[in-house]
This record gives sequence, C-alpha cells and structure tokens, in this order.
Amino acid sequence: MNVSTPNELTPKIKQAFIRLIAQHTGLVIRERDQASLTDKLFARMKAIKLTFPEDYYLLLNCQTREAKQEWKKLVVLLTNLESYFFRDKEQCKLLKTKILPELIQRHQVDKTLRLCSAGCSTGEEPYSLAIMLNELIPDIDSWNLVIFGIDINQEALDKAKKGIYRAWSLRSIDPKIKHEYFKRIDNHYHIDDKVKSLVKWQQVNLVKDPFPQAHLDLQAFDLIICRNVFIYFESSAIAQALDKFYHALQPLGYLITGHSELYGQLLKQFKTNVFPESLVYQRQTESLVYTPLGDVPSPLTWDTEDDYTLAFNPETLEHDLEKNTIKMQHVALNLLKQLPPNTPLQKLGNLTPSELIKQLQSSLNSIEPDSP
Repeated sequence: MNVSTPNELTPKIKQAFIRLIAQHTGLVIRERDQASLTDKLFARMKAIKLTFPEDYYLLLNCQTREAKQEWKKLVVLLTNLESYFFRDKEQCKLLKTKILPELIQRHQVDKTLRLCSAGCSTGEEPYSLAIMLNELIPDIDSWNLVIFGIDINQEALDKAKKGIYRAWSLRSIDPKIKHEYFKRIDNHYHIDDKVKSLVKWQQVNLVKDPFPQAHLDLQAFDLIICRNVFIYFESSAIAQALDKFYHALQPLGYLITGHSELYGQLLKQFKTNVFPESLVYQRQTESLVYTPLGDVPSPLTWDTEDDYTLAFNPETLEHDLEKNTIKMQHVALNLLKQLPPNTPLQKLGNLTPSELIKQLQSSLNSIEPDSP
C-alpha cells in the first residue's frame, strides 16, 4: 500500500497537497519549492501532533473551524513577506504624477477617496500610498480617505498594524520622507500615527472569500493595487481575482498589477491604459475603447471589445520603436504579454503576440547585451 511514512511524502500525497493548496489559496507550488513544502507540512504536523501526512490532508480538506484555523497557520509558512516602501519606482512615479492626482481632482467635490492594497504583506505598500496622499493633498484633514490593506496572512497583517520596520524596509525611501514620517527608536523605524490612521487592515483570501464585501466596506474602490501577488498564483486563480477586483472597483476605478503578471489573461472587461512606466487597467461601464489618461502619448491601443489588434502602422513599427527608445520597446513588450499568445494581429501581418514578443526581446537583447 502506497502510504507516506512519518518522515516523507509519497508522490501521490504530495501532488494532492499541491492541488489542495492551489484550490484554497491560488498559490502555485513549483517543482523547485516542493522540498521546502514538505518541510513546512511536517512542521505543522509536528505542531499539532499528527504523525501521517494523510491525516493532515484530511484535516485541511474539511470545512471545520479547526481546518480554518490550521489554514491560517499553514498560510504563514507558504506566503512570501518580502516588501519595502515605495517598491517599483516607475509605478510609484506614475501614481504620484498621474493616477493619484487625477483621482484627487475627480473627487474634489465629495472629498472621498478609497484605495486598496491587495496582498499587502507587512504593510509597506498601503503606508506608501498614505504617505503619497499626505504629500499630494494640502487639506487632507477635510477628506474622507480610506486605504485598505488586505492579505491572506494574518501574521503579516498583525505586523503591519504595528507600523514598526527595520532599515531594510526603508532602503529606497527618500531621506526627506524618512525624516518626516518615521521616528527611529532602538534601530527600528515607527511610522507616523497620522499615516497609520489612514489604513485599515483585513484578512482576505482572494480565491475563497467573497469580494467585494459590503459588511466590511471592501467595495467601491477608486484604485486597487495588487503587485507581486499573481506571480505566485495559478492562472485560474488570477482570473477569479480579476473578476472580483472588477466588481470591487468604482466605475472608472483603476487596477495596477506587477509588470507582465497578467500574461495570458483575458482582460476585455477592463480598458488598458499604456504609460511608459506601466500598464494600468480601468473599469468601464461602456464598450472598451482605449483613451490614454492625461497627455501621455502611446503607440498602443485596443480597437474593439472583440478584436485584439494594435493600432499602429506596421510599416513604421521599426522606426517608431527606435524613436521611442528602449523604454517604449519595454512598454510594447509588456502589452503584448497581456494578449492571448496565439491571436493573429491583422494590422501586423497576422503575426501573433508570441512571435512579436520574440522579435522585441531579440531587439532588446541586441541593444542591452548585459541585460539578464
């Protein structure tokens, strides 16, 4: 009989755990991480005094209170807590110069702004948003500002609530911001209480939990940021989360993800705004027709809801890419990665996104030989 021993997993039960974890959390356990997964499973089994992996699997696969509590403990071991303030300088620049100022202007009358950091880990991202808003809104005390930090890992949220960080979390922060919004105590940095008061925290499983959640006020957001989360998710789990984000956004609300994290996903419910710094997705109430936000020019656009095409002249593509420099080539590459890989693009000689991606990557490699 193929049963695991107290010190090892059989291939069959290991795969069963991997499938169960994906179903419950969306997390993909890659082959290189499977040895680490085994150690984590046995660590939890030892903590609750179970001997055989099959018994632990049965516990996790139940709908009991004990199972829910155990999932909370296991998730702490499965999730990555790496984060820091003002992560991804280009996206932060876009937020500070375009997205947040536009939202602030949009809400000058009602003075209400609602933001969400999904997969917020230990809180650096939502606190970064709070600092940006404090810098951008002169009369901030007269505004009703709500920033939600949501994460599946309750232990990470508990750390976030404290607002105490090591210097490593502030490694890319502007010295002026560090001086104004943090107090150093015993080699730790305590975030300003005014910033802390802008952020609320809630444990949310983006796969299993309903979202939006009216009773927790997790709804009607002007902006949702979900960066460096989907790189750990199965494709089907990403699709589920995107649908939930769409319904949790206000009309014309924005979604920002990590670069290329939505590769292969169907995004027809969102309008795609293209900036040199990043792609930004927007909830629409009508047919999806691309219009750039502000004055940012872009050679890339959606034509219709059903036809994935790029609205630029194939005869001038090479010249345009050269003219717009390497940065615009990266923009084109990021957008192409969002399209279904085998969809023929009529305006580009029926080449597919995957073929164009190869061409752009080859071009970039020839220009940037030292790039990874």
